[in-house]
Amino acid sequence: MLDIDTDTNPDGAVAALWEEHREKLVRFAGALVGPDDAHDLASEVFFDVVGDLIDGRVDHPTAFLYRAASNRAHKLRRSRERRWQRNLHAVSHRVVEAPDSFVDVRHAVALLSVAQRAVVFLVYWEDRTESDTADILQISPGTVRRHLVRARIHLRKALQ
Repeated sequence: MLDIDTDTNPDGAVAALWEEHREKLVRFAGALVGPDDAHDLASEVFFDVVGDLIDGRVDHPTAFLYRAASNRAHKLRRSRERRWQRNLHAVSHRVVEAPDSFVDVRHAVALLSVAQRAVVFLVYWEDRTESDTADILQISPGTVRRHLVRARIHLRKALQ
């Protein structure tokens, strides 16, 4: 936990927490939602949960922030999909085929579910073990393995 007296300097405690977790959280958010929305997602998540972090109600702040970012990314993705469907319906009643987006690895990874992208990011980009990834995302190691297997299958098909 922080060595900052939150009663006398709450702004300093928030700033110290942000500086401690900012880089990792923004990188993780970038893997989930892309670089354009990464900083916004990371800062929104941080300010949503900073009270819990300062009060000491959280034993593992990094894991807590990663889980909150993953949940927010799910919510953002669902929102965008709904908006896309509404816009598509408003423009035309015809079925519009999506363009071929399997042109490189980034596009293939972007088509993974948020949970799969989170696991792929932590295991392959952050070089974390499956059990460490499970602890961070607060899921079982079996779920981590399942997401990895499904992501590999998807990526293999997408990149053939």
